[in-house]
Amino acid sequence: MLAPGPARAEYEGVRPRVVVTGAGLGGHCWEQLALPLAVWPRHILFSPSGWGPVAHPNQVVTIHDLAPLENPRWYNRGFAAWYAQLVPALARRARNILTVSAFCKRRIIEILRIPEERITVAWEAVGSCFSRRPEAEVQRTLERFGIGRPFFLAVGAISARKNLPRLLRSWDRVADRIDQTALVIVGKRGLRFSDGAGLGALPRRAMHLSSVNDQDLACLYSAAEGLLYPSLYEGFGLPILEAMACDCPVLTSNCTAMPEIAGDAAVLVDPLSEESIAEGILDLTRENTAAEMRCKGSLRCRNFGWDRTAELVEGVLLN
Repeated sequence: MLAPGPARAEYEGVRPRVVVTGAGLGGHCWEQLALPLAVWPRHILFSPSGWGPVAHPNQVVTIHDLAPLENPRWYNRGFAAWYAQLVPALARRARNILTVSAFCKRRIIEILRIPEERITVAWEAVGSCFSRRPEAEVQRTLERFGIGRPFFLAVGAISARKNLPRLLRSWDRVADRIDQTALVIVGKRGLRFSDGAGLGALPRRAMHLSSVNDQDLACLYSAAEGLLYPSLYEGFGLPILEAMACDCPVLTSNCTAMPEIAGDAAVLVDPLSEESIAEGILDLTRENTAAEMRCKGSLRCRNFGWDRTAELVEGVLLN
């Protein structure tokens, strides 16, 4: 593994060890200038984060989605302009492309004009901590955050693509019909590349948590009445699987990759319609719907596993 500086703690166990190259450079300067000089042309370079040096031809790159090309208004101008130049050039030059859904593969073919045979779909999966958590652990987590039951959960960075303003207006529509139920929003503000969209004023019985680790998030999923995830665009939609793995019923959008990931194990809504989102929330409050989604979700998430993903990635790298 090559890096511009010392390895972060989670990579300390990587073997062979992390090699520091291009000391003093960072970010895209290191990626485009120092990294290609450190890799022999005959060596395969795996760039899993969606970026990579255009100068290195023997490369496998993972493209997680094309949202900055399809909806540049969701990002700041500098990032959108850089992405529009770099990613198409990188995709055309890379030996192979990995992506995370059939939806993304279609968009890469249609927008970037990459031949289908150069693209492999390798679904993502959830971390080992995402499972139904013991009640005592769940209760401690709820008390620490000051959360009372019942509540719905919304998970996603505070950015325009997550559709939170429309979700909050939909919540305000149904709040009187689900008295005593709260909405807990988990998501970081101020992402470096976002358009700066904020939450605005929160409606009745809604609260926001900006920083939650995976263990705490698994507890929140385990306690929630359901996950509300009416995003406008996802290349995969990992919170859908995280919730299902914790026996949390899911509401999500009927567009982009979300129906592919959710299958028939979620309530699907039109993310552009407040009425559709509101009706979906009310549907999840019905015990028969919630029980059905829990059962189907538990089965659905078993179709996704890191072992299978690793096999696919290894096959592409060694082919």
